[in-house]
This record gives sequence, C-alpha cells and structure tokens, in this order.
Amino acid sequence: MGFITVALPVWLASSGVDGPVVASFIAAAMLPWAFKLFAGPLMDRFRFPSLGNRRPWVMFAQSGLLLALASLAVIDPAISEMATLTICCIVVSSFAAVQDVAVDGMAIDVLPEEERGLANALMAFGQVSGIAVSGAACGWTLVNLGLSFTAIMLASCIATILAIVVVFRERDGERLLPWTQGAAQHADHARQISWRSIATNLFRVFILPASLMLIVVTLFWRISHGMYVAALPVLLTQELGWDSVESSNWISISQFVAACLGVAIGPLIDRYGSRVFLSWGLVFGCLVFTMMWLATPWWDQRMTWIVGLFVTKFAIQVLFVAYIALHMSICWSKVAATQFAIYMAWANLAYSLGAQVYAELSPFLRMGQETLVMATLFLLALIVMAFVRLDRHRERLNQLTPTEPVEDILVDIPARF
Repeated sequence: MGFITVALPVWLASSGVDGPVVASFIAAAMLPWAFKLFAGPLMDRFRFPSLGNRRPWVMFAQSGLLLALASLAVIDPAISEMATLTICCIVVSSFAAVQDVAVDGMAIDVLPEEERGLANALMAFGQVSGIAVSGAACGWTLVNLGLSFTAIMLASCIATILAIVVVFRERDGERLLPWTQGAAQHADHARQISWRSIATNLFRVFILPASLMLIVVTLFWRISHGMYVAALPVLLTQELGWDSVESSNWISISQFVAACLGVAIGPLIDRYGSRVFLSWGLVFGCLVFTMMWLATPWWDQRMTWIVGLFVTKFAIQVLFVAYIALHMSICWSKVAATQFAIYMAWANLAYSLGAQVYAELSPFLRMGQETLVMATLFLLALIVMAFVRLDRHRERLNQLTPTEPVEDILVDIPARF
C-alpha cells in the first residue's frame, strides 16, 4: 500500500504525469480493496481445516502477491505505459486485499479475548507504519534504482513473510503442508456454512438503522480521505515544487508519527467510547481541512505543509482507529467476520471513489479549494453521525438473538483494512 498510494503517485507526479491521471491511477489500483466483501464469504464458505482455518488462504494470497510483484519487475512498464502499470498494480492490490482479510480472520480465530485489544492496536500500528516505511523506501529506490528493482525489493520482503507462514502452523497438530501428517484441531472449522445462511443473516443486520447511517458516514469521510491522498502528490510536486524523494519522506514520516500516536488512542476509546471519538474525530478533521484552506496564501512556505501533513495525518489516524472500534460494536456474532469485511470493503470503495472524484474535479478547482471540499464532506459525515444510536442498535441485536446476552454479541475484530 505504501508503494502504490505514496511512492508511485509521487514518482509519477514528479515525472510530469498530469494530476487527474495520477488520481485515476490511485483509484483504479486501490479498487480491489473494495472487493474484500467477496473474499470474506469465500473464506467462511470454503475451508481446508487440516491446514488451519485461515492459514491456507494466507499462503495463497502471499504466493499470488509474490508472483504479481515478480511479474511487475519483469514487465517493468515505462511511465508512458500507464495502462500496463495500472493493471499490474491492480493485480498486486488484489492479492494484498485477500491476504488482509485472511490475516484478520486468523487473528479473530487464534487470539484469546484478553489479547485482542493489544493486538488491534499493534496491527493498526503495523499497517500504517508499514505504509510509511515502504512509502519512503520505495520513493528513494524508484528515483535512484528504477521500478524493476523496487518490485524485486518488495517481492523479497513478501517471500520472507511467506516463509514464516509456511513453517508455522495455525494450531498444534495441523498439517504443515498438504502432504505432511496432521488433522483439523477445531470442530467448528470443519463445519461448512451455507450461502443462504450467510446471506440471510447479513441482510437482517445490515438493514438496522445504525448500520445504514454508518454506511453513509463512511461514504462521506472516506471520499474526503481518498481525495486527500490523490491530491497530495500533485500539490507537493507540481504546485509547490517539492522533489519526489522529499515528498515521499515527509508523507511517510508524518504517517509514522500518526501511527505511533494512534496506539495511545486505543485505551482512550475503550474508556470514553468509539462513538464519541469518531464524532470528535470528524469535528477535528473538518477544522483541520478548513484551516488548511484558510492557510492557502502561505502554502508556498514549506513549514505550512510540513505542519499540515502531521496534523492531517493525525486527524485521519484518530478517525481510523475510532472507525474500526465502532464497527466492532455493531457486528452480529453469527456473521461477524463477513459483516466486518463488507464494512471495510465499503470504506475502501469510498476511498477509491474519492481519488476519482478528485480526478474529475481538479481541473475546475483553484489551489486550496480541494481542502474546502474535504472539510465539507467531513461536516456532512458529522451531521449524519449525530443520528447514530448505539444503545438502540444493541437492543435490536438482542431482538435478533434473544437468547444471547449483548456482551456475547459485541465482538472484537482486529483493527485492519
């Protein structure tokens, strides 16, 4: 994700590729993350329990990701070959998204309940800091060593992770590989779930008012986030004259700092509530992007954007952590994994849509006006958020499952996209 959403867009923009083209590239390359909703039901429906409940899917996704990056290195499309580059990155993102769903599912299955809070914070930190580190590293290698070397470097990292997945079992007693000895260790994992059961239960929980309103909230703030990510490389390199490596480094540093601060937010959300933090996060985001719009006359001063990067990245990280926590609390235990995967897929679809919205709007906007549009979208999300009632949602979940206490229904799902 750091390679595709940070390093490549900055490299393309600094090489003279038009802003709308860069934004369309991000929208297309990140689109597979919106189709995680199909991966979740597939993993719930088709299982290979003797190898582990989720581990076979992780190995499949990692292998595909390795081959996709190796293919990108061999093809090595030039900057002028945007269609080829985009297709290659779509394939890379497809396997990365499948891996993401599989790892989330594995964490749900394996981690004891008392470890999930810490695991959520660490997984969120790992994702965002990984994006930051890879964004900076790939930003440098793209400029100095080229696209092929960068893809080989990433493939080497994936190969290392794949080796770890291959040599460790999900549970003691399972098969290490298909031809080795072992057996399924969890009776529930061997039970196949029907498509009809999955679809029926999902429909029952998705039509609840809180669920529908949060879908609208997600649409507004994630479109704004997608616009921001798409606009950033164009603004810094083409409008403000920053070079490619400098832009990648500052984006990555600010993202890493935001990830560190995000770890500390988790306990506060547990104490004060995810709805409160998401609401205040939307207020903060609206104010931050409004201030960036008001500061447009000082954008030519580097310090304005350096401060702006740190503040905006922190605002988005607060929203990210609170958003995950809130969607944990509205999931129904019967379809929690698939329901959560669909919420995350919707968030990624809105993110990709935001990049395309910027591609369409940018020719009509003067410098700075894009941040005003982003602030307006945050405000709309906040207005809808005011009508979300979690207590009523919990009552409705109890009505769906009258024999289960609400504490058993509110599940903990790892904080990952």
